[in-house]
Amino acid sequence: MEQQALAEALAPGFLREHNPIVRHTVLRRRCTLEEAGLLEGICVEIHPDPHAPPGTYRGVGFEGLGLVTNHSFDLAYQAAEKFTEVLRKRSKAAGFMKSLLLQRICLSFASGRSTAEKMRRREPLEDEEEPREIEGILEGLTDEEAGFLDTIVEELSRPEAHDPKTAAVKYFLTEHRSEGKTWLEHGCIVFSQYYDTVRALAADLAAALPGEPIAIYAGAGKSGIYRDGDFAAVEREDIKAAVRKHENRLLIATDAACEGLNLQTLGTMINVDLPWNPSQLEQRLSRIKRFGQRRKTVDMLNLVYHDTQDEKVYAALSRRMKDRYDIFGNLPDTIEDEWIENIEKLEEIAVGAFRAN
Repeated sequence: MEQQALAEALAPGFLREHNPIVRHTVLRRRCTLEEAGLLEGICVEIHPDPHAPPGTYRGVGFEGLGLVTNHSFDLAYQAAEKFTEVLRKRSKAAGFMKSLLLQRICLSFASGRSTAEKMRRREPLEDEEEPREIEGILEGLTDEEAGFLDTIVEELSRPEAHDPKTAAVKYFLTEHRSEGKTWLEHGCIVFSQYYDTVRALAADLAAALPGEPIAIYAGAGKSGIYRDGDFAAVEREDIKAAVRKHENRLLIATDAACEGLNLQTLGTMINVDLPWNPSQLEQRLSRIKRFGQRRKTVDMLNLVYHDTQDEKVYAALSRRMKDRYDIFGNLPDTIEDEWIENIEKLEEIAVGAFRAN
């Protein structure tokens, strides 16, 4: 009997299955522990505040929740809408393409230009989950449709087509102050969904902030650090170590790379674009809103262009957010395309989710 018990105890997996600590450990969400007073809460200050007094965001052109754009962007956005209107005549996937193209243009000027160029050349789009459907559409691209894509590229490539998101990021990093410090002094992570936006923004910031090491945290083979304007490939583990040791206080990252990333040494976050996926936003925020964060209130900037589909989606959700919040509560993990077409429906879902909390 004793020999049998000893054999069972020495068997592979015994301690894992019968560990008393594991058997009596209960997982709890951070918000649950905060509500129970077992963990000190970390508040979130959201920017821009549409009710902020004039002059709060000096030099940054916010109108409500969105950034005022320029004529080049307006023409590119109109061309994207016309492209999908024409596409609707020959393809049932026009609604899908409208969501994709408008979302890419709303990410950044660089993303909109890159997407239109790839579509014009019939190349696969970065990180797209339905490539076959897109390939089928682009194979039958008409001259009229191609003309609208050319307009997008042309308008977003003009010398005067300055991206207001880039200007806003520079302002918040170097001028806007929270608790007497700039966001760069607090340390900042800047998120975007796609690598072309990350790389373009990092290059602009490297030119604007000479001497400041700027890390790119992205997929395999794409990560690295700008130093004095020059980019060098660096392993992601080395970048994480540099942030942890306070050697890097500015990190530009893609969503694909952020899972499992612990950045409590950074006190601010900028969303250059807002994914139409609430759980993805929550994952972004949890990179800095975690145990070990020194600030009691972290700052988060959400950037959308004024009078675009992105602003409408953000506004619908924001009406039900508190000024400082546990982000999105019980909203569904993803926002369906048909909800984007019907903002009232999206807001109705948001209201129900917050009442359920």
